[in-house]
Amino acid sequence: MPSTTNFGIIKKLKSIVRKTGNVFFWSGKDKGITEDIARKIQRTAYEVSQTHHKETFTPPYKEIAKQLQVQDEAIYRAAIYRLADIAVNEDRMALDILDMLEQEVKKTAKSKDLQEYIQQKIDFIKQVRKVKP
Repeated sequence: MPSTTNFGIIKKLKSIVRKTGNVFFWSGKDKGITEDIARKIQRTAYEVSQTHHKETFTPPYKEIAKQLQVQDEAIYRAAIYRLADIAVNEDRMALDILDMLEQEVKKTAKSKDLQEYIQQKIDFIKQVRKVKP
């Protein structure tokens, strides 16, 4: 993990230098920076430090999976449909989504109709992905 934070710091410094211009590469005797340029560098550094960049990635299916907790059947079915669509199209997320849907089928609180709908989606994903049952 230290290497990713080091690269993040390097990227921020490069960004600051890029925004302030090429003051470090002026020709002539005095290669120092003026007070105005120093203020600009400080202001830019402060603005960069205040902006929050999300450094983690949350897969989109985890946001959709939150909709499985909703009592509205239309939203629930739409979430199942969208999860199945993601599983069919995304290799790296398919197994996680399959596990999630299989857990949903096992829940006893869901009606038989919903359980059959989920099972159909699971079978479709397995057929497209060629996953052994």
